[in-house]
Amino acid sequence: MIRFAPASLAKPLLGRAALTLAVALVTACGGGGSAEAAGASPVTASTPSTPATTTCTNPTTVMPNQSGGALPFCASLSADPDGDGRGTEDGKACQMRTGFDITAAMGSGWNLGNTLDATGQTADTLADETNWGNPRTTQAIVDAVKKAGFSSLRLPVSWDDHVSGSGWAIHKPWLDRVEEITRYALTSGMTVIVNIHHNGGWEAPTLANEVRAAVVLGKLWPQIAQRFEKYDHRVVFETMNEPRVSVAGVDDWWGKPEYYAVLNRLNVVALNAIRATGGNNLRRLVMLPGYAATATAEQTNALVLPKDKHIAVSVHAYSPYDFALNQKGGSAFSGQAELDEMFARLNTKFIQNGTPVVMGEWASTDKNNLAERVKHAAYFARGARKAGIPAFWWDNGNMTWSATSTDIMGVIDRRTLAVARPEIVDAIMCAGR
Repeated sequence: MIRFAPASLAKPLLGRAALTLAVALVTACGGGGSAEAAGASPVTASTPSTPATTTCTNPTTVMPNQSGGALPFCASLSADPDGDGRGTEDGKACQMRTGFDITAAMGSGWNLGNTLDATGQTADTLADETNWGNPRTTQAIVDAVKKAGFSSLRLPVSWDDHVSGSGWAIHKPWLDRVEEITRYALTSGMTVIVNIHHNGGWEAPTLANEVRAAVVLGKLWPQIAQRFEKYDHRVVFETMNEPRVSVAGVDDWWGKPEYYAVLNRLNVVALNAIRATGGNNLRRLVMLPGYAATATAEQTNALVLPKDKHIAVSVHAYSPYDFALNQKGGSAFSGQAELDEMFARLNTKFIQNGTPVVMGEWASTDKNNLAERVKHAAYFARGARKAGIPAFWWDNGNMTWSATSTDIMGVIDRRTLAVARPEIVDAIMCAGR
């Protein structure tokens, strides 16, 4: 989703006394509560980094189809040329990671929102990164995110300001910068999701626009995929972000059968373009969204997945909407049954049938209701974990509450490297175990 909040991002954080409930949770979990500047040293493991504690006692759900056995995992995605799931490296047998192995290692995820997805600065190739008010991303920022307990980073990227000519040639400095931030996350031991995020409408899944959308996807993805071909399973691709139709400037978030069918074909175009680059990209995990990436039944039921062993379903859920996203909606968390139904349905339809699901975006906006947001975060993260779905909090850097602000979803202060909302982060880490 578009998260505009540039005017408020540069303002200092509002002071807010911690509520008794939240303080108790922070004391119990101790994960995201640190306000110290991160100094994490580079690591190579890609395992969930939920802080160890004796009080976070939610059961761990083992996702179906996770690999087992005595063989070590193959380091390369290219170690299994015949695709039977077993490979050879240095003369020794190894097993390939399944999509479930990769999503299980994602743990709790975090979005570097309103950063490389920002737009509007076409004169300067790299100025978009800070155009919506966030600071330039550094290794220290990513280390702080990892130190807070997040195991994975979703890197939303908009490309339209950074291409030239009919071939949609991506400007090298921009692609270099995307790779640089990806390497920050890999150095910190995280899994990284790289996508095509905002666009100027060329992605609209209508019959009238299908040829154009397919052409652009077929030009952008080979360039992106080739740049990242050398990286291992910790780099994941997402074909599109919330693909939808806009009519007279108004987004159609529900869609209709025509749009659903076109999107299914566009997902195949993007996937084929990625696979055609060969090497590690033949078996790289690729996330495919349904219409608008919504997690509701009609849109997910319309999603037709191609026959490919290395794909996952991409969904977003700012749910319940009235609490989580509607700034003028209720400030008390309710709607637990809605979340229960959503997670159960996604698990039954996709996961139990062998396809992983990734919740690429979720969050709640600040309405000066910290205790209720903590309850929501804990309930959502617990539901996602029990369903076997890694979930990525949308952090747009906006942490300043006011009566007129919207989309106040920041939990990490990128300027001070502190956890700005430790109560919410700890709720995610405890519930996500």
